[in-house]
Amino acid sequence: MNLSDNDFLKFYCSSAGVIFNNICSKSEGVFIKDLNHVFCFVSDGYKDQLNPNGTILVEDVLNKKRTKITQDKNIQKLRDEVEADDQFITSNRKTLVSLYVDVYHQLCIIRKAPIINPATDNVVGIIGRVYPFVMPNILDIIYQINDVAQVLTEKAKYEALHYKLTQRQHMVLFLSVYKYSYTEVSEIMTNLGHQISSGRVNEHLENLKYIFAVKSKEALIEKAIHLKYHLFIPRGFLKVGSHTLGDEAVIISEL
Repeated sequence: MNLSDNDFLKFYCSSAGVIFNNICSKSEGVFIKDLNHVFCFVSDGYKDQLNPNGTILVEDVLNKKRTKITQDKNIQKLRDEVEADDQFITSNRKTLVSLYVDVYHQLCIIRKAPIINPATDNVVGIIGRVYPFVMPNILDIIYQINDVAQVLTEKAKYEALHYKLTQRQHMVLFLSVYKYSYTEVSEIMTNLGHQISSGRVNEHLENLKYIFAVKSKEALIEKAIHLKYHLFIPRGFLKVGSHTLGDEAVIISEL
């Protein structure tokens, strides 16, 4: 099928509509842009599932035809970074996977790849697939794979309460859940512009134990994970922009 670049992109978009709005899951978020960064196609899943309550994903910022957004330095930064990503993809003909933090601090993973017309071997656009960013509990997954029931050290069933934490308490709790020591939490937060001493970290953890009604740091971490606090990244750790991902999980065999 020998089509011009414009005709091929139109055909590609019409095919995407059939595939992603009918054959594939309707929750799948997919978009297509031309070389001028204009959206040619967005799937129902992108509009309905991954853009809830009218919030705007970072990619929408580039679409001149959508709702006008108050211009500020964060939005301009997003435009610059997204356009740089797109230029890299089209110039190098490579796929790019990035973590996106939008102006509402919504997190998502976007995998973008070039669309190439086989008749001309020209890049005619970009297809992007959007996935909600999820931080899984790795221990739960390992237990599930091995058919092992995870046993909580505290027998009482925890209710999904919404504890009112300060930003600093949330930061300390989040890093502690991932097993960082007092000193490491202090160093990490300080490096990110949130100056705090290891002694103050300890004080926050003591207060958190009281708030969560537990007696030890281990019990605090266990309860926090059970209540899904490991899934909520503190707002103070987020920086609006497009952040390229490169690390992959590796299964290590016996040495």
